[in-house]
Amino acid sequence: MVQARGQSVEGSFGAVSDATLRSVAVAPSARNVNVAMEQVASAPVRYVLSLEEVGEADGSYVGSKALRLAQLAHAGLPVLPGFCVTTTAYQAHVYVNGLDALLPADEEFPWEDTARLQAYRAACEQAAMPAEVQAAILSAYAQLGNTPLVAVRSSATFEDQVAASFAGQYDTFLNVCGAEAVLERVRACWAGIWSERALAYMREQGIDPRRAQMGVIVQLQADALAAGVLFTLNPLSGNEEEMVIEAAWGLGETVVSGRVTPQRYIVNVRRREVVRRDLTCQSIMLVADANGGTCERPLDPQQQEQPVLSDAQVLELAALGRRVQALYGYPQDIEWAWAGGRFILLQTRPLTSFSFDPALGQWTSGNFREVLPGFACPLALSLSLEHDYGRSLSQFFREIKLGEVPPGTVWGRPFFGRAYWNVGVAKQLAARLPGFKERLFDRTAGIDPTYEGDGMVTPWTPTTVLRALPVLLALRRMYKRVWREGRDYRDHFLNELEPALDAVDPAALSDAELADYCRRVVELHWQANNVAIRVSLLSGQAQEEFEPLVRQLNALLPADEQIAEGDLITGMSDVRTAQPSFELWQLARAGLSDPVIAAAIIQGDPSDMQARLEVTPQGRRFWQRITEYIRRYRYMAAVDEDLIQPRWDEDPSFVLATLQAYAQAEESVDPARRVEQQRQIRRMAERRALKILSRGWRKLWWFGRRSFVNHLRLVRRYIWWREETRVIAARAFYQCRRFFKELGRRWAVAGILEDAQDIFLLRWPSIAAMLDGRSSAEELRAQIADYRLLKECYRNFEPPCVIGRGAAVRSIPFFLIPPVQKSFVGIPCSSGIAEGPARVVESLDEARALRRGEILVARYTNPSWTPLFNLAAGIVIEEGGLLSHGAVVAREYGIPAVLRIERATKIFRTGQRLRVDGSRGIVEIA
Repeated sequence: MVQARGQSVEGSFGAVSDATLRSVAVAPSARNVNVAMEQVASAPVRYVLSLEEVGEADGSYVGSKALRLAQLAHAGLPVLPGFCVTTTAYQAHVYVNGLDALLPADEEFPWEDTARLQAYRAACEQAAMPAEVQAAILSAYAQLGNTPLVAVRSSATFEDQVAASFAGQYDTFLNVCGAEAVLERVRACWAGIWSERALAYMREQGIDPRRAQMGVIVQLQADALAAGVLFTLNPLSGNEEEMVIEAAWGLGETVVSGRVTPQRYIVNVRRREVVRRDLTCQSIMLVADANGGTCERPLDPQQQEQPVLSDAQVLELAALGRRVQALYGYPQDIEWAWAGGRFILLQTRPLTSFSFDPALGQWTSGNFREVLPGFACPLALSLSLEHDYGRSLSQFFREIKLGEVPPGTVWGRPFFGRAYWNVGVAKQLAARLPGFKERLFDRTAGIDPTYEGDGMVTPWTPTTVLRALPVLLALRRMYKRVWREGRDYRDHFLNELEPALDAVDPAALSDAELADYCRRVVELHWQANNVAIRVSLLSGQAQEEFEPLVRQLNALLPADEQIAEGDLITGMSDVRTAQPSFELWQLARAGLSDPVIAAAIIQGDPSDMQARLEVTPQGRRFWQRITEYIRRYRYMAAVDEDLIQPRWDEDPSFVLATLQAYAQAEESVDPARRVEQQRQIRRMAERRALKILSRGWRKLWWFGRRSFVNHLRLVRRYIWWREETRVIAARAFYQCRRFFKELGRRWAVAGILEDAQDIFLLRWPSIAAMLDGRSSAEELRAQIADYRLLKECYRNFEPPCVIGRGAAVRSIPFFLIPPVQKSFVGIPCSSGIAEGPARVVESLDEARALRRGEILVARYTNPSWTPLFNLAAGIVIEEGGLLSHGAVVAREYGIPAVLRIERATKIFRTGQRLRVDGSRGIVEIA
């Protein structure tokens, strides 16, 4: 990227330092000019920047629209030459003419005083432009040619953010010719901040107009034969494979302003095919007026019904759109023109609002955001989501007598490269039972509701009760059986399946043998995952049945004496997902007992720990203990279900960094001591509950106490087995990775794949077809290229939790959240109160920076994160529910935790002091 140099002109301000200019550009416009004058130095003022000179850090100088145009140009995309009048020029215009004094920053903004605001706009537009600014603009205009035709467009600093698009709120002037006309239109753009429509939109978005800064783009105007807009994602259906192009003859202002009905083309970008054309009859077109500005001209009759774009042009434009979206990693709303036999890009902005086709049904990423977050590799998605999950759910619903799922039901599939499951069908089946409440279902599953009230509700009637009896009986039988199946499979896996696979070296197998083993580990993946899924489903069902009993119990207590459900299910013995933390803590304590070993662990970078330890005999022995620990938990990874992720035995850096952090921590964080404290909390909560259920007439109602105790034991049992079977599944995933990794290495050597890791970028059906001779290297490479492009295009896009019926993506004024709201309510998952500085992380790699006493704020956690929990004072997570792995382990350690704080990683900042109330589910900015 070319560094910004800019048109330099010294004037009445003298020269202001670059840092001062940036602060002025983003500060409220009422900043007193005398303050800026005191900071005058020798650096030149930058009133103008060419598009080539705009750098990535210049957004506050040129505004969002201009910055994106510059980014397109630097990326080699077709953008016409032009320059930007900076926000510094706007500030100079405001200050020199004393406009800042008309709306002082220390008074409330006068939204209702229309006359005053109109007067301010008129003053801004009519005031004389400072001579230095004029000179800079005219010099840059002259460099574009001999009195060229240009377009003059506003580019505000708040415009077209991902959180809120300002499309159409500010001014654009086409066919501007001559120096005086350019200066006049620049002033009009500045005054556009104060137009009625812009003020109304800023008020809606919560923006003080005095904070808005206006840049202006002056750019050569395309002599457009046709123009329009391109949406790189279908905004009506949310279909990621479709782009929508709207096109009209003449200049594009008729399309964006709605003056003509454009032709519409829908393109399937994966198949590179035009799938729909909606051609309209256009009677007029907008063209450049010889006297300046634009005018409407009738279209020739034979042209009125012709397609504006040929199929070849549509596909060419879609390919350009794909390049633009790949540049930003987010769906785009692009304005374009066809001029001189080529496409020109006029601007791009984030596509901030779109809807989903209700015919999709309803899909959620709930639960999968924890086990397969973000862009999981296609192999993992095809196995876990498409191969395992659907089979397991169909079998489960059949066993509990809720009926057969509709033929052709797809239970799991990716959207935008992320994992989703078909919650709509699950709700339809579950709603056959009396007492079903959609909101309670969603809360248990970790789904954001898209409706008001309780959503779907099934009443208690004789018909629904009779219909439910076979289901309830089947459910009771499954409660008794499924955990035992999990126990038997665990023993079979640990005693027979895993040792047999460990004994096989994938590199020593023949190609035919390796292909056979790949098929065998796919079946192993299904078996282990199916056991874990079934236990998990019953765990959720048991907790859903238990929750009303806790509510009824708490209805007998004052608000300040309520019993937290989490306190009744904490302090369980030997939860397997918590074991790695216990053992690593003990290892760290053992190392501290020897000063030489302690120094090797604590001092220096964790990546060099092995070298430091192997200097001494006792250090070598201790390193052997570390390697034994890594071997024991070799199956763990940042996301263990994502097969592309390296395991601990391949990359032990997380283990070593956590070991060092444990060695530096205080003795008081001993996890064994914490677990014992949680057992005491659980026993006390249970005794309190039984005491309440024995008061008064309830003392005679033994059935109520027995029902409560039985439900509590059931919930605890299934939570424990959920964690147990989850670890067995993780060990099965480890075996899958071993054999597929070797297959990728061989295919890379054979030239089938460009890189061995590419094997994980293929779906299992594609790999199976290649193994069977039903596919080709070219087909595989095309699928890999498609996936990489999809990931590039959506890398910065966070899709909603729910897709389909009732769901939509809408803009959120992100800048409103931190300064206004101080308290946030989520789901209480682990009791207690903690206060400390936040550590906001997006990934496990970032989480390594966590220090003792900090509040861990993350989008999700999974079992591989749990060693870090021992360092955290509190935990705040965007995803999950009461039974998620993070919640279970947090309760075991007695760490206050609140889950389902939407956008927590965007709201809170590292270092910000937070107060986490895990009993009430409240997080406060202290």
